[in-house]
Amino acid sequence: MAGQTQRSYVPNYYSIQDILATQERVPCISNAGLPGLGFLDPGSDEPDLPSQAKLELPFWMIEGMRQGQKYFNMQLPKAYKETYREILSADANVVDLHKLGPHYYEYGGYLMKHVINESDLVGAALSNAFKSRFLNLMDAAQNCQDGEELKEMQKMDEIERALFRKAYTNRKGMADWMSRKVYQIRTSTMVTNYKKRKAAHIS
Repeated sequence: MAGQTQRSYVPNYYSIQDILATQERVPCISNAGLPGLGFLDPGSDEPDLPSQAKLELPFWMIEGMRQGQKYFNMQLPKAYKETYREILSADANVVDLHKLGPHYYEYGGYLMKHVINESDLVGAALSNAFKSRFLNLMDAAQNCQDGEELKEMQKMDEIERALFRKAYTNRKGMADWMSRKVYQIRTSTMVTNYKKRKAAHIS
């Protein structure tokens, strides 16, 4: 829709959120020697990238170079490995997802397509964590006071922050409507001026 910014939950070439999510770096290992790509390894002065070189590259770059012949083997980032999945499973609400990755859910969705061995485990961890945290998110949005929004959103991933802002704004709007702070019916200025002129004319 023209004039509106849409948040993306699926790959979307024109989505800023999608672009930022795919900027995250992912550990990988080169499958073969790649001539002229030595600059990808900041610790090497060689012009060519050797086979079995360990790198951390932006996800969008690795995904592009895995089309057809796979030049890199993608590895699961630390924040999605078993240790962190167990922490999320124990109590997802205490985890600072924004520190692990501001686009934790969306980036995790991308990783699931490429890390086949653990894709089901990653997907289950993300789904369960979101469902567990969503209840606290909505509770915070319904009960936090003005000025406390930033504190409440501190540990949230960007998708959670968007949901929190929406819920908080709607709750405030409802409260203002219930207390008649907005949408009050007022006498038109034209009518008021007409009554004044009519009263002056009569007197």
